[in-house]
Amino acid sequence: MDAFMLNGFNQHVPIRRTAAPKVSLAARSHIESMDAGLKSVAGAQDVIKDMLSRRSVTKLILGHNFLGDEGCEELFGFLSSEAGRKYKIAEISLNSNGIGNRGLLAISRYLRDNTTVKELFLQNNDFVGDPSVAVVLALAINTSRLETLSLASNPALTDIFVAHFLPVLDAPYFREVHLSVCGLTEGIAQPLIEYLTSPRCQLHVLKLNGNQLRARGVWSIVRSIRHANYTLLRMELYATGLSRLPVDSDVSSSDEEDPNSHPPRWQDVESDLRRSLARNLTLKSLVEKEALALLRYSRVLLLRPKVRDAPSPLSTVSPCSESCSCVQMSTNTLFSSIGQPYPLSAVSSPPGSYFPFTRLPTELQLHILSFLAPILSNAQRLRIFTYASSPSTLPTLLPCLSNGGCIPDPASPQFTMGGPAAGGFGLSTGITLRKRGGGSVSACANGKCMGAGNSVLCRREAERSQWLASVRCTAFELEDEETERQD
Repeated sequence: MDAFMLNGFNQHVPIRRTAAPKVSLAARSHIESMDAGLKSVAGAQDVIKDMLSRRSVTKLILGHNFLGDEGCEELFGFLSSEAGRKYKIAEISLNSNGIGNRGLLAISRYLRDNTTVKELFLQNNDFVGDPSVAVVLALAINTSRLETLSLASNPALTDIFVAHFLPVLDAPYFREVHLSVCGLTEGIAQPLIEYLTSPRCQLHVLKLNGNQLRARGVWSIVRSIRHANYTLLRMELYATGLSRLPVDSDVSSSDEEDPNSHPPRWQDVESDLRRSLARNLTLKSLVEKEALALLRYSRVLLLRPKVRDAPSPLSTVSPCSESCSCVQMSTNTLFSSIGQPYPLSAVSSPPGSYFPFTRLPTELQLHILSFLAPILSNAQRLRIFTYASSPSTLPTLLPCLSNGGCIPDPASPQFTMGGPAAGGFGLSTGITLRKRGGGSVSACANGKCMGAGNSVLCRREAERSQWLASVRCTAFELEDEETERQD
Protein backbone atom coordinates (compact mmCIF):
# COMPACT_ATOMS: atom_id res chain seq x y z
CA MET A 1 0.00 0.00 0.00
CA ASP A 2 2.82 2.29 0.80
CA ALA A 3 4.25 1.60 -2.61
CA PHE A 4 0.86 2.31 -4.19
CA MET A 5 0.53 5.59 -2.28
CA LEU A 6 4.07 6.60 -3.19
CA ASN A 7 3.36 5.78 -6.82
CA GLY A 8 0.21 7.87 -6.81
CA PHE A 9 1.99 10.75 -5.11
CA ASN A 10 4.74 10.74 -7.69
CA GLN A 11 2.24 11.03 -10.49
CA HIS A 12 1.17 14.45 -9.22
CA VAL A 13 4.64 15.88 -8.68
CA PRO A 14 5.32 18.52 -11.40
CA ILE A 15 8.43 17.91 -13.46
CA ARG A 16 10.74 20.95 -13.40
CA ARG A 17 12.47 21.58 -16.70
CA THR A 18 15.57 23.68 -17.05
CA ALA A 19 14.88 26.93 -18.84
CA ALA A 20 16.68 27.63 -22.09
CA PRO A 21 19.41 30.24 -21.83
CA LYS A 22 18.18 33.71 -22.63
CA VAL A 23 19.76 35.15 -25.75
CA SER A 24 18.95 38.65 -26.95
CA LEU A 25 17.70 39.11 -30.49
CA ALA A 26 20.72 41.21 -31.41
CA ALA A 27 23.21 38.64 -30.06
CA ARG A 28 21.77 35.92 -32.31
CA SER A 29 23.46 37.59 -35.26
CA HIS A 30 26.82 37.81 -33.45
CA ILE A 31 29.52 35.17 -33.71
CA GLU A 32 31.75 35.56 -30.66
CA SER A 33 34.53 32.98 -30.54
CA MET A 34 37.25 34.71 -28.58
CA ASP A 35 40.04 32.44 -27.34
CA ALA A 36 38.21 29.43 -28.76
CA GLY A 37 41.28 27.59 -30.04
CA LEU A 38 40.51 28.24 -33.73
CA LYS A 39 43.58 27.24 -35.74
CA SER A 40 44.47 27.85 -39.36
CA VAL A 41 42.17 26.53 -42.11
CA ALA A 42 40.25 24.16 -39.81
CA GLY A 43 39.37 27.02 -37.46
CA ALA A 44 38.22 29.19 -40.36
CA GLN A 45 36.03 26.35 -41.65
CA ASP A 46 34.41 26.06 -38.22
CA VAL A 47 33.55 29.77 -38.36
CA ILE A 48 32.17 29.38 -41.90
CA LYS A 49 30.04 26.43 -40.80
CA ASP A 50 28.69 28.50 -37.92
CA MET A 51 27.84 31.34 -40.31
CA LEU A 52 26.04 29.04 -42.75
CA SER A 53 23.80 27.86 -39.91
CA ARG A 54 22.54 31.40 -39.35
CA ARG A 55 20.34 33.62 -41.44
CA SER A 56 22.13 36.82 -40.42
CA VAL A 57 25.57 37.71 -39.10
CA THR A 58 26.41 41.31 -38.20
CA LYS A 59 29.43 40.85 -35.91
CA LEU A 60 32.40 38.53 -36.23
CA ILE A 61 34.46 38.56 -33.02
CA LEU A 62 37.37 36.11 -33.36
CA GLY A 63 40.09 37.60 -31.20
CA HIS A 64 42.87 35.63 -29.47
CA ASN A 65 42.92 32.61 -31.79
CA PHE A 66 45.50 31.15 -34.18
CA LEU A 67 43.98 31.63 -37.64
CA GLY A 68 47.20 32.93 -39.20
CA ASP A 69 47.49 33.75 -42.89
CA GLU A 70 46.03 30.44 -44.07
CA GLY A 71 42.93 30.68 -41.90
CA CYS A 72 42.47 34.35 -42.79
CA GLU A 73 42.65 33.61 -46.50
CA GLU A 74 40.15 30.76 -46.09
CA LEU A 75 37.71 32.90 -44.09
CA PHE A 76 37.82 36.00 -46.27
CA GLY A 77 37.80 33.91 -49.42
CA PHE A 78 34.38 32.70 -48.31
CA LEU A 79 33.25 36.18 -47.26
CA SER A 80 34.25 37.53 -50.68
CA SER A 81 32.25 34.84 -52.49
CA GLU A 82 28.62 35.16 -53.53
CA ALA A 83 27.50 33.03 -50.58
CA GLY A 84 29.48 35.13 -48.10
CA ARG A 85 28.43 38.52 -49.45
CA LYS A 86 24.84 37.96 -48.32
CA TYR A 87 25.97 38.37 -44.69
CA LYS A 88 25.90 42.08 -43.88
CA ILE A 89 28.75 42.12 -41.36
CA ALA A 90 29.30 45.50 -39.70
CA GLU A 91 32.12 44.66 -37.28
CA ILE A 92 35.07 42.27 -37.59
CA SER A 93 37.60 41.71 -34.81
CA LEU A 94 40.71 39.60 -35.50
CA ASN A 95 43.11 40.84 -32.87
CA SER A 96 45.91 38.52 -31.73
CA ASN A 97 45.56 35.92 -34.49
CA GLY A 98 49.10 35.80 -35.87
CA ILE A 99 47.99 37.27 -39.20
CA GLY A 100 50.67 38.53 -41.58
CA ASN A 101 50.70 40.48 -44.82
CA ARG A 102 49.08 37.64 -46.82
CA GLY A 103 46.11 37.73 -44.52
CA LEU A 104 45.98 41.54 -44.72
CA LEU A 105 45.81 41.32 -48.52
CA ALA A 106 42.90 38.88 -48.24
CA ILE A 107 41.13 41.34 -45.93
CA SER A 108 41.79 44.14 -48.42
CA ARG A 109 40.17 42.15 -51.23
CA TYR A 110 37.08 41.71 -49.06
CA LEU A 111 36.94 45.42 -48.24
CA ARG A 112 36.95 46.44 -51.87
CA ASP A 113 33.54 47.99 -52.75
CA ASN A 114 32.18 46.76 -49.40
CA THR A 115 29.45 49.03 -48.00
CA THR A 116 28.52 47.07 -44.85
CA VAL A 117 31.72 46.71 -42.80
CA LYS A 118 32.07 49.73 -40.49
CA GLU A 119 34.63 48.58 -37.92
CA LEU A 120 37.76 46.45 -38.40
CA PHE A 121 40.05 45.57 -35.47
CA LEU A 122 43.41 44.00 -36.38
CA GLN A 123 45.58 44.89 -33.42
CA ASN A 124 48.46 42.73 -32.16
CA ASN A 125 49.14 40.68 -35.30
CA ASP A 126 52.27 40.05 -37.38
CA PHE A 127 51.96 42.75 -40.06
CA VAL A 128 55.17 44.06 -41.58
CA GLY A 129 55.67 47.40 -43.29
CA ASP A 130 55.40 46.68 -47.03
CA PRO A 131 54.72 49.58 -49.46
CA SER A 132 52.65 47.47 -51.87
CA VAL A 133 50.45 46.05 -49.08
CA ALA A 134 49.91 49.55 -47.64
CA VAL A 135 48.78 50.88 -51.03
CA VAL A 136 46.41 47.95 -51.62
CA LEU A 137 44.81 48.43 -48.21
CA ALA A 138 44.39 52.18 -48.74
CA LEU A 139 42.78 51.68 -52.16
CA ALA A 140 40.37 49.12 -50.69
CA ILE A 141 39.36 51.50 -47.90
CA ASN A 142 38.76 54.25 -50.45
CA THR A 143 36.05 52.18 -52.15
CA SER A 144 34.45 50.97 -48.91
CA ARG A 145 32.35 52.50 -46.13
CA LEU A 146 34.83 51.54 -43.40
CA GLU A 147 34.74 53.99 -40.50
CA THR A 148 37.11 52.52 -37.88
CA LEU A 149 40.43 50.70 -38.40
CA SER A 150 42.69 49.51 -35.60
CA LEU A 151 46.25 48.45 -36.41
CA ALA A 152 47.59 49.05 -32.91
CA SER A 153 50.33 46.88 -31.40
CA ASN A 154 51.89 45.94 -34.73
CA PRO A 155 55.41 47.29 -34.11
CA ALA A 156 56.82 45.87 -37.36
CA LEU A 157 54.70 48.21 -39.51
CA THR A 158 57.13 51.12 -38.90
CA ASP A 159 57.24 54.35 -40.89
CA ILE A 160 57.26 52.47 -44.20
CA PHE A 161 53.60 51.53 -43.88
CA VAL A 162 52.34 55.01 -42.90
CA ALA A 163 54.49 56.79 -45.50
CA HIS A 164 52.80 54.78 -48.30
CA PHE A 165 49.36 54.36 -46.72
CA LEU A 166 48.40 57.99 -46.00
CA PRO A 167 49.26 59.58 -49.39
CA VAL A 168 46.88 57.17 -51.16
CA LEU A 169 44.12 57.32 -48.55
CA ASP A 170 41.06 59.23 -49.79
CA ALA A 171 38.06 57.78 -47.95
CA PRO A 172 35.19 60.18 -47.17
CA TYR A 173 33.64 57.77 -44.64
CA PHE A 174 36.88 56.96 -42.78
CA ARG A 175 36.54 58.40 -39.26
CA GLU A 176 38.89 56.64 -36.85
CA VAL A 177 42.31 54.99 -37.06
CA HIS A 178 44.45 53.47 -34.29
CA LEU A 179 48.20 53.38 -34.91
CA SER A 180 49.45 53.03 -31.35
CA VAL A 181 52.66 51.01 -30.78
CA CYS A 182 53.34 50.59 -34.50
CA GLY A 183 57.05 51.37 -34.40
CA LEU A 184 56.58 54.90 -35.74
CA THR A 185 59.17 57.64 -35.38
CA GLU A 186 59.28 61.38 -36.02
CA GLY A 187 59.89 60.55 -39.68
CA ILE A 188 56.16 60.05 -40.26
CA ALA A 189 55.38 63.60 -39.08
CA GLN A 190 55.56 65.07 -42.59
CA PRO A 191 53.31 62.54 -44.43
CA LEU A 192 50.92 62.65 -41.48
CA ILE A 193 50.76 66.46 -41.60
CA GLU A 194 50.15 66.42 -45.35
CA TYR A 195 47.20 64.09 -44.86
CA LEU A 196 45.72 65.90 -41.85
CA THR A 197 45.81 69.26 -43.65
CA SER A 198 44.39 67.98 -46.93
CA PRO A 199 40.69 67.84 -47.96
CA ARG A 200 41.06 64.04 -48.08
CA CYS A 201 41.16 63.84 -44.28
CA GLN A 202 37.80 63.18 -42.60
CA LEU A 203 39.21 61.63 -39.44
CA HIS A 204 37.52 62.28 -36.11
CA VAL A 205 39.79 60.10 -33.94
CA LEU A 206 43.54 59.46 -34.30
CA LYS A 207 45.56 57.42 -31.79
CA LEU A 208 49.37 57.43 -31.93
CA ASN A 209 50.24 56.29 -28.41
CA GLY A 210 53.50 54.50 -27.67
CA ASN A 211 55.43 55.68 -30.75
CA GLN A 212 58.79 57.47 -30.75
CA LEU A 213 57.56 60.70 -32.32
CA ARG A 214 59.69 62.74 -29.91
CA ALA A 215 59.11 66.36 -29.10
CA ARG A 216 59.80 67.80 -32.55
CA GLY A 217 57.39 65.43 -34.30
CA VAL A 218 54.59 66.04 -31.81
CA TRP A 219 55.02 69.83 -31.98
CA SER A 220 54.79 69.91 -35.76
CA ILE A 221 51.67 67.71 -35.78
CA VAL A 222 49.91 69.84 -33.16
CA ARG A 223 50.77 73.05 -35.01
CA SER A 224 49.37 71.68 -38.27
CA ILE A 225 46.11 70.73 -36.54
CA ARG A 226 45.78 74.25 -35.13
CA HIS A 227 46.32 75.89 -38.52
CA ALA A 228 44.65 73.63 -41.07
CA ASN A 229 42.67 70.73 -39.60
CA TYR A 230 39.02 71.04 -38.58
CA THR A 231 37.91 67.40 -38.56
CA LEU A 232 39.80 65.84 -35.64
CA LEU A 233 37.78 65.66 -32.43
CA ARG A 234 40.02 63.35 -30.41
CA MET A 235 43.73 62.64 -30.59
CA GLU A 236 45.92 60.55 -28.30
CA LEU A 237 49.66 61.13 -28.07
CA TYR A 238 50.58 59.39 -24.82
CA ALA A 239 54.08 57.97 -24.35
CA THR A 240 55.45 59.60 -27.50
CA GLY A 241 58.41 61.36 -25.89
CA LEU A 242 56.70 64.75 -25.66
CA SER A 243 57.50 65.29 -21.97
CA ARG A 244 61.21 64.66 -22.45
CA LEU A 245 63.57 67.60 -22.70
CA PRO A 246 64.51 68.31 -26.33
CA VAL A 247 67.96 67.23 -27.41
CA ASP A 248 70.13 68.89 -30.01
CA SER A 249 68.71 66.75 -32.80
CA ASP A 250 65.21 68.00 -31.97
CA VAL A 251 66.15 71.59 -32.72
CA SER A 252 67.13 72.47 -36.28
CA SER A 253 69.33 75.35 -37.33
CA SER A 254 66.34 77.36 -38.52
CA ASP A 255 64.75 76.95 -35.08
CA GLU A 256 67.87 78.29 -33.43
CA GLU A 257 67.87 81.37 -35.67
CA ASP A 258 64.17 82.11 -35.06
CA PRO A 259 63.50 82.77 -31.34
CA ASN A 260 59.73 82.54 -31.88
CA SER A 261 60.06 78.91 -32.99
CA HIS A 262 61.65 77.77 -29.72
CA PRO A 263 60.06 74.48 -28.58
CA PRO A 264 57.34 75.15 -25.98
CA ARG A 265 56.76 73.17 -22.83
CA TRP A 266 54.82 69.93 -23.15
CA GLN A 267 52.03 71.43 -21.02
CA ASP A 268 51.62 74.21 -23.58
CA VAL A 269 51.53 71.72 -26.44
CA GLU A 270 48.88 69.68 -24.67
CA SER A 271 46.70 72.72 -23.96
CA ASP A 272 47.15 73.89 -27.56
CA LEU A 273 45.92 70.54 -28.84
CA ARG A 274 43.00 70.58 -26.42
CA ARG A 275 41.92 74.02 -27.65
CA SER A 276 42.14 72.96 -31.29
CA LEU A 277 40.00 69.88 -30.71
CA ALA A 278 37.43 71.91 -28.76
CA ARG A 279 37.32 74.42 -31.62
CA ASN A 280 36.73 71.64 -34.13
CA LEU A 281 33.88 70.21 -32.07
CA THR A 282 32.19 73.62 -31.79
CA LEU A 283 32.53 74.32 -35.51
CA LYS A 284 31.25 70.84 -36.38
CA SER A 285 28.07 71.48 -34.40
CA LEU A 286 27.54 74.85 -36.08
CA VAL A 287 28.18 73.45 -39.57
CA GLU A 288 25.68 70.64 -39.12
CA LYS A 289 23.06 72.99 -37.70
CA GLU A 290 23.41 75.50 -40.54
CA ALA A 291 23.47 72.77 -43.19
CA LEU A 292 20.14 71.36 -42.00
CA ALA A 293 18.61 74.84 -41.82
CA LEU A 294 19.85 75.74 -45.30
CA LEU A 295 18.37 72.56 -46.74
CA ARG A 296 14.98 73.38 -45.22
CA TYR A 297 14.73 76.75 -46.97
CA SER A 298 16.55 75.75 -50.17
CA ARG A 299 14.13 72.90 -50.78
CA VAL A 300 11.19 75.32 -50.77
CA LEU A 301 12.79 78.07 -52.84
CA LEU A 302 14.96 76.20 -55.33
CA LEU A 303 12.93 73.11 -56.20
CA ARG A 304 11.60 73.40 -59.74
CA PRO A 305 9.00 71.32 -61.60
CA LYS A 306 10.57 68.44 -63.44
CA VAL A 307 10.60 68.78 -67.21
CA ARG A 308 8.09 66.35 -68.68
CA ASP A 309 9.44 63.83 -71.18
CA ALA A 310 12.98 64.92 -70.40
CA PRO A 311 15.45 62.10 -69.69
CA SER A 312 16.83 62.28 -66.19
CA PRO A 313 20.62 61.95 -65.85
CA LEU A 314 20.14 60.85 -62.25
CA SER A 315 18.97 57.32 -62.83
CA THR A 316 21.15 55.57 -60.29
CA VAL A 317 18.90 54.55 -57.42
CA SER A 318 19.07 51.92 -54.74
CA PRO A 319 16.59 50.57 -52.20
CA CYS A 320 17.02 51.64 -48.60
CA SER A 321 17.10 47.98 -47.54
CA GLU A 322 16.83 44.50 -48.97
CA SER A 323 13.21 44.08 -47.88
CA CYS A 324 11.93 47.47 -49.05
CA SER A 325 10.82 48.52 -52.50
CA CYS A 326 11.40 52.24 -52.00
CA VAL A 327 14.35 53.93 -53.69
CA GLN A 328 16.83 56.58 -52.66
CA MET A 329 18.86 59.00 -54.70
CA SER A 330 22.54 58.33 -55.26
CA THR A 331 24.29 61.51 -54.12
CA ASN A 332 27.49 60.60 -55.95
CA THR A 333 25.66 60.72 -59.27
CA LEU A 334 23.81 63.84 -58.17
CA PHE A 335 26.93 65.83 -57.25
CA SER A 336 28.67 64.79 -60.45
CA SER A 337 26.03 66.84 -62.27
CA ILE A 338 27.25 70.09 -60.65
CA GLY A 339 28.24 72.49 -63.39
CA GLN A 340 26.06 70.83 -66.01
CA PRO A 341 23.20 72.82 -67.60
CA TYR A 342 19.93 72.27 -65.79
CA PRO A 343 16.82 72.04 -68.02
CA LEU A 344 14.23 74.59 -66.95
CA SER A 345 10.53 73.90 -67.16
CA ALA A 346 8.96 75.01 -70.40
CA VAL A 347 5.49 75.18 -68.86
CA SER A 348 4.36 78.79 -68.72
CA SER A 349 2.54 79.96 -65.61
CA PRO A 350 0.08 82.81 -65.30
CA PRO A 351 1.41 86.10 -63.96
CA GLY A 352 1.47 86.34 -60.20
CA SER A 353 1.59 82.59 -59.59
CA TYR A 354 5.31 82.59 -58.77
CA PHE A 355 6.94 83.85 -55.61
CA PRO A 356 8.91 86.99 -56.63
CA PHE A 357 12.11 85.48 -55.27
CA THR A 358 12.05 82.86 -58.04
CA ARG A 359 12.11 85.57 -60.72
CA LEU A 360 15.58 86.68 -59.63
CA PRO A 361 18.62 85.33 -61.48
CA THR A 362 19.87 82.05 -60.05
CA GLU A 363 23.13 83.62 -58.92
CA LEU A 364 21.26 86.17 -56.81
CA GLN A 365 19.01 83.51 -55.33
CA LEU A 366 21.99 81.42 -54.22
CA HIS A 367 23.79 84.51 -52.91
CA ILE A 368 20.79 85.51 -50.80
CA LEU A 369 20.38 81.96 -49.45
CA SER A 370 24.06 81.82 -48.53
CA PHE A 371 23.43 84.37 -45.75
CA LEU A 372 21.41 81.67 -43.95
CA ALA A 373 24.59 79.60 -43.55
CA PRO A 374 27.56 81.97 -43.37
CA ILE A 375 29.87 79.44 -41.74
CA LEU A 376 29.58 76.92 -44.58
CA SER A 377 32.06 76.96 -47.43
CA ASN A 378 31.02 77.69 -51.01
CA ALA A 379 31.47 74.05 -51.92
CA GLN A 380 29.30 72.88 -49.04
CA ARG A 381 26.54 75.34 -49.92
CA LEU A 382 26.68 74.33 -53.57
CA ARG A 383 26.23 70.66 -52.70
CA ILE A 384 23.21 71.50 -50.54
CA PHE A 385 21.70 73.69 -53.29
CA THR A 386 22.18 70.89 -55.83
CA TYR A 387 20.54 68.37 -53.54
CA ALA A 388 17.64 70.65 -52.63
CA SER A 389 16.86 71.66 -56.22
CA SER A 390 16.67 68.11 -57.57
CA PRO A 391 13.21 66.46 -57.61
CA SER A 392 14.96 63.08 -57.58
CA THR A 393 15.94 63.58 -53.92
CA LEU A 394 12.36 63.97 -52.73
CA PRO A 395 11.06 61.15 -50.50
CA THR A 396 8.79 58.59 -52.05
CA LEU A 397 5.03 58.94 -51.77
CA LEU A 398 4.60 55.41 -50.42
CA PRO A 399 5.97 54.88 -46.90
CA CYS A 400 8.92 52.61 -46.33
CA LEU A 401 7.61 49.41 -44.75
CA SER A 402 10.92 47.88 -43.70
CA ASN A 403 11.67 50.29 -40.85
CA GLY A 404 8.73 52.60 -40.49
CA GLY A 405 9.60 54.27 -37.21
CA CYS A 406 11.65 54.30 -34.07
CA ILE A 407 11.51 51.91 -31.13
CA PRO A 408 9.67 53.31 -28.09
CA ASP A 409 11.00 53.02 -24.56
CA PRO A 410 9.26 50.09 -22.83
CA ALA A 411 10.11 51.60 -19.43
CA SER A 412 8.14 54.72 -20.24
CA PRO A 413 4.81 55.06 -18.38
CA GLN A 414 3.18 56.02 -21.69
CA PHE A 415 4.26 52.75 -23.32
CA THR A 416 1.35 50.32 -23.79
CA MET A 417 0.81 47.39 -26.09
CA GLY A 418 -2.74 48.31 -27.07
CA GLY A 419 -3.81 49.90 -30.31
CA PRO A 420 -4.88 53.53 -30.72
CA ALA A 421 -8.29 52.76 -29.25
CA ALA A 422 -6.66 51.41 -26.09
CA GLY A 423 -4.45 54.46 -25.70
CA GLY A 424 -1.37 52.85 -27.19
CA PHE A 425 0.18 53.09 -30.62
CA GLY A 426 -0.80 51.58 -33.90
CA LEU A 427 1.04 50.44 -37.01
CA SER A 428 2.13 53.60 -38.77
CA THR A 429 5.24 55.16 -40.21
CA GLY A 430 5.83 57.02 -36.94
CA ILE A 431 5.14 55.78 -33.42
CA THR A 432 3.09 58.07 -31.20
CA LEU A 433 2.59 57.53 -27.48
CA ARG A 434 -0.47 58.80 -25.64
CA LYS A 435 -0.16 61.02 -22.60
CA ARG A 436 -2.36 60.62 -19.57
CA GLY A 437 -3.80 64.09 -19.88
CA GLY A 438 -4.49 63.80 -23.56
CA GLY A 439 -2.38 64.61 -26.58
CA SER A 440 0.59 62.62 -27.77
CA VAL A 441 4.34 62.51 -27.51
CA SER A 442 6.81 61.39 -30.16
CA ALA A 443 8.68 58.17 -29.45
CA CYS A 444 11.95 59.57 -30.74
CA ALA A 445 12.13 62.75 -28.68
CA ASN A 446 15.70 64.07 -28.44
CA GLY A 447 16.94 61.06 -30.38
CA LYS A 448 16.51 58.73 -27.40
CA CYS A 449 14.29 56.00 -28.76
CA MET A 450 15.16 53.41 -26.12
CA GLY A 451 15.29 55.20 -22.81
CA ALA A 452 17.81 57.52 -21.24
CA GLY A 453 20.66 55.23 -22.23
CA ASN A 454 19.90 55.89 -25.91
CA SER A 455 20.63 52.24 -26.67
CA VAL A 456 18.84 52.45 -29.99
CA LEU A 457 19.78 55.32 -32.30
CA CYS A 458 16.87 57.37 -33.56
CA ARG A 459 16.23 56.55 -37.19
CA ARG A 460 15.67 60.20 -37.98
CA GLU A 461 18.99 61.16 -36.44
CA ALA A 462 20.74 58.38 -38.34
CA GLU A 463 19.29 59.63 -41.64
CA ARG A 464 20.40 63.17 -40.83
CA SER A 465 23.93 61.98 -40.10
CA GLN A 466 24.00 60.03 -43.33
CA TRP A 467 22.84 63.05 -45.31
CA LEU A 468 25.39 65.34 -43.66
CA ALA A 469 28.14 62.90 -44.59
CA SER A 470 26.90 62.67 -48.19
CA VAL A 471 27.09 66.46 -48.65
CA ARG A 472 30.34 66.57 -46.62
CA CYS A 473 28.98 68.92 -43.98
CA THR A 474 30.39 67.11 -40.97
CA ALA A 475 33.28 69.54 -40.43
CA PHE A 476 34.25 73.13 -41.06
CA GLU A 477 35.94 73.79 -44.41
CA LEU A 478 38.44 76.61 -44.61
CA GLU A 479 38.22 78.62 -47.82
CA ASP A 480 41.35 79.27 -49.87
CA GLU A 481 41.03 83.02 -49.33
CA GLU A 482 40.95 82.53 -45.56
CA THR A 483 44.00 80.25 -45.77
CA GLU A 484 45.96 82.90 -47.67
CA ARG A 485 44.85 85.56 -45.16
CA GLN A 486 46.12 83.43 -42.27
CA ASP A 487 49.44 82.84 -43.99
